[in-house]
Amino acid sequence: MARRTIYLGLLAIVIPYLYDRYVALSALAANRPSKLKDVYNFRQHEFKFRDSIRNCEDVLLVEEKGLAIVSCDAGRDRWNTVMGTFAQHKGVVGGGLYVYDYATPGLSEQDALARLTLKNIDTEDFHPLGIEYERKSGTLYVVNHAQTGSVIEIFDLDFKTTTATRRQTFRHALAFSPNSIQALGDGKIFFTNDHFIPAAMSPILSKIETFSGVPGGSVVYVDLTRPSETARTLARVPFANGIAMLNSSTLAVASTSKSGIYFFSVTADYHLQSKNHISPPEYHLKSQGYIRTPVAPDNISVDGNGKLLMAGHPFALATMKVSRGRANCDPDSRKEEDRKACDCTAAGWVAEWTPETGLRELYKGYDICTSSTAVRDVGRGIGLVTGLYDRGLMLFKE
Repeated sequence: MARRTIYLGLLAIVIPYLYDRYVALSALAANRPSKLKDVYNFRQHEFKFRDSIRNCEDVLLVEEKGLAIVSCDAGRDRWNTVMGTFAQHKGVVGGGLYVYDYATPGLSEQDALARLTLKNIDTEDFHPLGIEYERKSGTLYVVNHAQTGSVIEIFDLDFKTTTATRRQTFRHALAFSPNSIQALGDGKIFFTNDHFIPAAMSPILSKIETFSGVPGGSVVYVDLTRPSETARTLARVPFANGIAMLNSSTLAVASTSKSGIYFFSVTADYHLQSKNHISPPEYHLKSQGYIRTPVAPDNISVDGNGKLLMAGHPFALATMKVSRGRANCDPDSRKEEDRKACDCTAAGWVAEWTPETGLRELYKGYDICTSSTAVRDVGRGIGLVTGLYDRGLMLFKE
């Protein structure tokens, strides 16, 4: 009887896990190249800056200025700490941040795009991933997967001079695999770690963590004015990727290996330290459920109507194949095989979600490769999509 109870207990644990992996892998199989069905719910789209920027992972909008900030890294071909590409012996170029004026009519591509001048930082070992902008203070947060170690860089951003001056570097034991950032104001942020075992530590164990769906990723809170006192892990999420506040009290976190979005309620506790002084808030997260997505989501954003936008990878194995072959990429090489290595053949995907309408796919196909972020300016009726290993940006109109 005792043995049977143990077996039943083990089955109760194992069966939900196996079913979850079955559903995730079934979605992967359904989106393999021979089975993928195109979705196109845009009015039209076009590509910008094909010959100027590539490997752009994240983009955010500053709608009141009609500007987009984009993080791009040509060096990702040979240095990708998330996907596990470490070919520094072939030479790794630094990445960059760009400002795109998408709202001023009549601008040429050359005049519409400006590369930010970065000050007080080693630009040759700058490999930006997730970015976040705090409007009130003009602070730009950037995940930097430098070869010397992954950190979060904090810049003072000046749009007039297109200059970003590093003010602070956040390096911490809890920022071992930072990916995406959500600012809360006054130097307080949430950020995700995508893995518990980064590929730089063990490529094999990192892949096992990815495909097993174990909750190795994390959501971390820190007040950057008091990092040593405040940094702490608030939640565990399998392959925690994009992060965004859906509203003032709900945090959304994309899980790439789980193929879904987790939701958490956000609360802040204040304590009276003395008669006239209240302590800074202590943030807490409480699980509020999860929605499954038909593909592996990457980054997420929230538009002006409160809709959650997401971009992702319909067939993750194709994304991994592109990443593995990129170490030999040289678009200017005389050798055809080196130019061929720059090809990007993994499908892209964009969707939106609200609690009332559920998930609606906006795009699925091969026009944009390895799509990683989608954002939308509702007032102007346009949006942008980045491609982790693609060239330029996709601009869509609805």
